[in-house]
Amino acid sequence: MPRVVRPFAAASAVALCLLPAQAPAQDGIQKELAIEGYNNEAIYTYAESSDFRKLGRGVGKLQIRTDAGENPCTAFLVDATHILTNYHCIPGVLEDPRIGATEITSVTWIAGFVEPGRDEETARFTVNPVPVESSAELDYSVLEVTGVPTDRFPPLPLSDAAPVEGMPFWIIGHPMGKSQHISREGCRAARPPLEKAPEAQSGQRVRHTCDTLGGNSGSPIIDSSARRVIALHNSGNRNVGINYGIPMAEILAQSKVLLKPGPVAKPKALPMLMSAFPASLGVGGELSLVADMPADCTPAFVDISPSLQLTPIPLEVFEKVDLGPGQTRYQVTPTSRYAVVVQEQDEKGEHRIGFLCSSSGVSDAEQLKSALRLVVADLNKGQLSGKVTLDGGTVDYAFKSYVIE
Repeated sequence: MPRVVRPFAAASAVALCLLPAQAPAQDGIQKELAIEGYNNEAIYTYAESSDFRKLGRGVGKLQIRTDAGENPCTAFLVDATHILTNYHCIPGVLEDPRIGATEITSVTWIAGFVEPGRDEETARFTVNPVPVESSAELDYSVLEVTGVPTDRFPPLPLSDAAPVEGMPFWIIGHPMGKSQHISREGCRAARPPLEKAPEAQSGQRVRHTCDTLGGNSGSPIIDSSARRVIALHNSGNRNVGINYGIPMAEILAQSKVLLKPGPVAKPKALPMLMSAFPASLGVGGELSLVADMPADCTPAFVDISPSLQLTPIPLEVFEKVDLGPGQTRYQVTPTSRYAVVVQEQDEKGEHRIGFLCSSSGVSDAEQLKSALRLVVADLNKGQLSGKVTLDGGTVDYAFKSYVIE
């Protein structure tokens, strides 16, 4: 169908348009899948105090060397001496005719590989290539790892809960064997969230919309509200635009090694976060936006051009997602009703896009104008998040930079 442009303002930096209908579903299973464009983000761009950075400490790159070469996967720590990954990574690498390997020569779990070029922060641990426990039908393997300091790399808590439609997820892993990335934009349980597994597997599989690439196999699918691993990512369908995982409940029901989860503690609210992807784009490019904030925040979104032209973004173009107790997400992603699209007349260069919020709101024009003056001053100093003080109280803000080429 034709794209219908709906600009926010006469001089807007971006425009809105209705997205075309999705292509019909076809068969086409593969190990990894980027859905509507690759939206994974390098996790080091976020503060070390963020919850997903903390959870990511127990996620590492699994370096599998065979007599046919090297194959990367992801694995995460489940207790002091065991990591969890996919069966098709180990020992399944020896069963894949495309690889042609007959022997696994070594397996190393590389933790702390968060930022390229910061090798001094990584730690390498020897892994026994013979699984302690594995299941081809559930596509999982528990492997023994030695010498991991769990105070630095803590195990990830597991969940036997069933996913529900729209449940917000995080996937943390090492796509293409690169440094740690997180998928969070548009990352959630699909509709329906579960379906019968294909013949090669047993039980059900989780359907999700989180972007992955080769190397993400074995990544934890994390319920971002409970901060627990709810499934093990393992495959996708490139034509339907859906990724899959093994429900942790099914793995836990079969496993004699993995500990059953204890009571779920009430999670603390996430800090305010703003995400914009991709980092640079040209005319016709679509910008994905994801903003996490306290539930009592009444946000005002704005785009700031290189010449400091301010363009408000209507709240109604965002999808609103409940992330759990005290936390809300506003997002515009490739699967949303609206898209944020760069236009020919848009100013080239670095833009800042983000939101201001307070529990009482910042809808009053004069209050918003006063707050923006202070926020722009902070942004010009390189401070992309924080708070400013007005006569009426404090206003929090979070922004992200992107470039129009």
